[in-house]
Amino acid sequence: MAASVKSEPDAGLIELVRLAGRITYGSNRGWLDIATNAGYEGFLEWQLDDQAIDDSELEALLQSFLPTLSMDPAELADFIFEQENFGLARRDLIVATMIRQVYSPRQLFERMVEFWSDHFNVTAVSTISSYFKALEDRDTIRPLAMSSFGELLQASARSPAMLYYLDNFASTADGPNENYARELLELHTLGVDGGYTEDDIKNTARVLTGWTIRPPAEFHFNLFSHDWQSKTVLGENILPTGEPEGTQLLASLAGHESTARHIATKLARRFVADLPSATVVDTVAGAFLASDGDIRSTLRALLMHPEVRSTMTLKLKRPNEFAVGTLRALDAELDGPILGNLIDHLTAAGHLPFSWPAPDGYPDAREHWQSTTGFLARFNSASQWTSQLSETSPVLVEAATHERLSDQIEFLAAALKPQGLSARELRALLRHGRGLPAAERPHSLAAWILAGPDAQWR
Repeated sequence: MAASVKSEPDAGLIELVRLAGRITYGSNRGWLDIATNAGYEGFLEWQLDDQAIDDSELEALLQSFLPTLSMDPAELADFIFEQENFGLARRDLIVATMIRQVYSPRQLFERMVEFWSDHFNVTAVSTISSYFKALEDRDTIRPLAMSSFGELLQASARSPAMLYYLDNFASTADGPNENYARELLELHTLGVDGGYTEDDIKNTARVLTGWTIRPPAEFHFNLFSHDWQSKTVLGENILPTGEPEGTQLLASLAGHESTARHIATKLARRFVADLPSATVVDTVAGAFLASDGDIRSTLRALLMHPEVRSTMTLKLKRPNEFAVGTLRALDAELDGPILGNLIDHLTAAGHLPFSWPAPDGYPDAREHWQSTTGFLARFNSASQWTSQLSETSPVLVEAATHERLSDQIEFLAAALKPQGLSARELRALLRHGRGLPAAERPHSLAAWILAGPDAQWR
């Protein structure tokens, strides 16, 4: 049993486990083997080069049973509004998101899709907002999630989903709407302390008048509703040239030093710690500026930073990270009941994709997610899933082949907590296991490991 107890864990393994926890939705035996063979930098570079990772089999499977994923805007509009399939676009988008997080080999890419979906948050709760969001996810966020921030910002500003959500589609010279302009400066680019003024918000709104939607879901610049007077934003005079005014302003914002720090801070907060160090933020912001906002270069600077590599697990997993990580660790088959339970769990936890009502996206700090009720729900879910998967999870099936309690614990620890158990954890598992019927023991022990204190952090 000594092999499962590591009083002095291998530093290289610990570093790899941390990396896997940061750039994937949870490692399992197969993924840890890949990481071990590739090494820290090799594993990171493999995930950064997402376009070289083949996920065509998964995407073909998704499109075969989620029909709205491959419909063009006109087809989707007819399917939803004319054929009265009002909830299917939202359903398919949520289901596809969950399945990709569990199964996609492009794990860092999926993490960045979620990051940008929070950063450029658009709520999909009504029929029309779900229609626009389904198209935005497929045609804007996913294609550009690993490109450059400038490209993503330009595309988001022209996205019918964003135009509709923050009312810019109805912003005219006679009645400029400041909703999008305010969130553009405060949330999407400069940050709340980025140095802009109320006049900058007002003039940004004027720059973006006439940016609207042409049915069924196409960006359109309406020159007749645009404000053709000159404007000044952040001290820069913007001549009245129409749509190019907005393009120019967005490019300027994308390359601004305040934007670099804002994005660097948010990335460090998402991947490393709620309160990232100034040293890390400075380095990442510098990489962002030096690469013109290249997302891969920025991520590389963050995740290769020596301080990040040595930082212990400080991030409380958000509900989807815990749930998806549990299923990945078990090599679960995501059948109908398990998928339904996953969606129910995230709904109860307040973390169902695309359902956060405010423009700031789901919170990324421990205070919002940490509660006794939340932790109890996590443990109950882990217990439920391990029980349901006891005869189909390769991990649990193999664990059941070990007759001795100590052998089962050793196997499950190696599979589910490769950094090893502490002596205290081992004693607790032995006590817990001795009181269990033999048939229930493997999945009950697995639930204990998967929902234990260390399993809440990444």
